[in-house]
Formats: sequence, structure tokens, C-alpha cells
Amino acid sequence: MNYAAGRYVVSFQSIRFYKGVRYHWMICLEHKPDELVAWGHALTQELAESAARDEVKNLFSGLSHGGQVASTSYSGIHHH
Repeated sequence: MNYAAGRYVVSFQSIRFYKGVRYHWMICLEHKPDELVAWGHALTQELAESAARDEVKNLFSGLSHGGQVASTSYSGIHHH
């Protein structure tokens, strides 16, 4: 799935990883689609979309200069 976000193009890809799926997101400049601006991954599609949206906001506001964004993970309590 791809969508344009102003000057940026955001794409998502799910990749099988060990026992599950990892959702990767990538942000490129609209006029340089082969050049990554920012990227990351998350455990769910919703978390990946949220992280990508946040990074686009940070790029627009100047709070981020791009690069790899820390992975978004879910921490929970496991009951045995």
C-alpha cells in the first residue's frame, strides 16, 4: 500500500519474520522515490501506520531529519 503525504510517499510491506509478521514502513521524497528518507518496522500494521504518520509529521515540522526510526513494539503481560 502506498499513499502520498505532501512531499513524501509512504509505503508499507509485511514480511514473515520468525514466528509471525513484521510490518515495515518506508518514507521517500516524492521527487526521489528511490531514496529513503525514513524507515522502521512494527509488530502490527496499525502500529506501523501510526509510526509512519508520526514520522511524516515530524519531517514536516523539522523535528526529524529522517533515518531509521526505533521499532514500534507492543509490551504486554504474558500469563502462563
